[in-house]
This record gives sequence, structure tokens and C-alpha cells, in this order.
Amino acid sequence: MRSKNQYTSNAKPAKKKSTARLLIILFLLAATTVLAVFSVSQYLAIQALQDNLDSLEEKFEEVEQKKTRLEEQYEEIYEENEKLREENKMMRSETIINYGNRETNKVAITIDDGAGEELTHRVLDIFKEYDMQATLFPKGNIVENQPEVWRRAVEEGHELGNHTYSHPFITKLSEEQVREELTAWQDSVDEAIGSSYRNLFFRPPYGDGFLSNNSQQRDKIQQIVAEKGMFTILWDIELIYALGDHYTKERVVEHVLANAKGGSIVLLHFNNQDIAALPDIITGLRERDLEPCSLSELLLAEPQTEAQ
Repeated sequence: MRSKNQYTSNAKPAKKKSTARLLIILFLLAATTVLAVFSVSQYLAIQALQDNLDSLEEKFEEVEQKKTRLEEQYEEIYEENEKLREENKMMRSETIINYGNRETNKVAITIDDGAGEELTHRVLDIFKEYDMQATLFPKGNIVENQPEVWRRAVEEGHELGNHTYSHPFITKLSEEQVREELTAWQDSVDEAIGSSYRNLFFRPPYGDGFLSNNSQQRDKIQQIVAEKGMFTILWDIELIYALGDHYTKERVVEHVLANAKGGSIVLLHFNNQDIAALPDIITGLRERDLEPCSLSELLLAEPQTEAQ
């Protein structure tokens, strides 16, 4: 026969097992709850991602539609520009500019060829002192050898025009050689200033091909110039041929001021006489109510009216 104490000691392990089961059940319930919450959050996250994907797909479709419309517009604009380019080329091939609008008070100051850096810096100093811009036609090989001074010219607002690379008689060159001269000039300028320079003007060395009546030579050169997107610029006031052996600073000033009028294009060169005459030319023009300027300023100037 078992005693009462024996029955009591046998009941204790059962109680411990019940507690352990309860703890396991609670743990499983907690784990299940966590997994359920995690699953719900994952579902919600996936649903949000799906919504975002749907929204992105809609936006992508909108972008694709806009892209298609832009491509169509681009094609239309390109076709229109193609016509404009052809018309522009035709206009430039037919246009030789000797002077601007006579109804303005603008007079373009242009200087050809180039010289030593010291003289060129002196020219830029004069323009700076008198607060004006001009159009300079340096040879490409000059620019190539003196990049800093020509970079300064562009930075200070002066225009550069294509005067060929080596200043040849262009009528003695083949068409391909003419193109090479113009391209080499452009390459030299781009390299000197450190970026692509947009140039609108060409001046033929010596006026070769444009001061004679040989229209065949002129037309050949004009077509090439137009291909390059430039206008041919001549002049209505020059000094070398006009003054001949009597070439002094005083005669230069006298000749320019005696002949300048609204719309004039003055052709100077980088030589001591012309540069020494510059201050008197500038002040003399202004005293006559004429304003020295660049070619672009002249060609874009509005005609003066009586009210002005």
C-alpha cells in the first residue's frame, strides 16, 4: 500500500508538464501572430510596390507618348530648318557686303591680318579705353601662334572674322584648297579660345576674286563661303590703295573721317600707322555723331528716325 506522501510526489511532474505545454502554446501563438503580422506587412508592401509599378507604367506610357510627339515635331522642325538652311545658303552665296544701312549712324571698324602681340594688345587697350567693340580679321596662323591675345579679344567682346589661315590669293587655289584654308582658320580660333567659335564673316585676302569683274571666280568662292555659313565682307573705306605712298597716321585719320558716313565699313590693318590713328578716328567719328562699332552692331542696327 502506497502512502499519502507517495501520491503527492507523483503529481508534481504532471503540473510541470502542463506549464511547459502552456509556454510552448503561448510561444507558438506569439510566433504565429508575428508571422501573421509579418505576412500582412509583406502583403501590404507588395501591394504598395504593385501600385507604384502600375503608376510607373502609366508614367512610362505618358513619357513614351510625349517622346513620340516630340520625335514627330522634331521631324517637322528639321524639314522646315532644312528649307531655311537652303534659303540661308542661297542668301549668303548671293550677298557681298560693302557697307551697312545708310540710315544708321553706325560705322564698323574692321582690322585685318594681325601683327606682333604687343601691337595687338595696344589695339585692344584702345578699344577698352574708348568703350567699343570691333571686328578683327586675323590670319589663322597668327591666331595659332598668339592664342592668348586673341582669346582676350573674344573675352572683351570683339568679333573675329575668317581671313583664311595663310592669307593666299584664293583665286589661285582649287575649291578644296579654299575649303582647307577656311577650315584651318576655324580650327586655329577654336583651339586658341578653347571652345567652338561661331563666326559669321569672311573677308578675302587682298579682296582677291571680289575686286575684279570675274564673276565666275567670285561665284565659286561665294558658294564655298556660303557652305561655311558666312557672309563675305568687303568695305567702302580702305587706306592702302587709297593713300599709296602717302601713308601716314595723319593721312589715315583724314581719309577715314572725310569719307565715313552712316553704314560705312572701314578697313584698317594691324600696322603702326593705322593703329596710331585709331584714337583720333574714334573721337573724330563721335564728334560727327557717328558711332564706331562691330560689324554685327552695324548690320543689326535699326534705321534712325527724325524723332531719334
